Amino acid sequence: MNFKKFKKKFDIIFIDPPYKEENLLPLLKNIITSNMLNNGGIIVIHRHKKESEKYPSIFKVIEEKKYGISKVIFGNYF
Repeated sequence: MNFKKFKKKFDIIFIDPPYKEENLLPLLKNIITSNMLNNGGIIVIHRHKKESEKYPSIFKVIEEKKYGISKVIFGNYF
């Protein structure tokens, strides 16, 4: 999906892919190159707690929380 068509930027982007989706890297790269996030905004990612993620080098994890079989990652790219 081409995110450049969005005319506004967002304060929060919530990503909740299916647990079986293993590769978030292309999606995060698309969000970053489209510059969709406002300064100070966050990206929230919901994943299975056993998944290990690869992030673009510019993406910084702020915090990670585990709830049952899930984990929620909070991050940004500034």
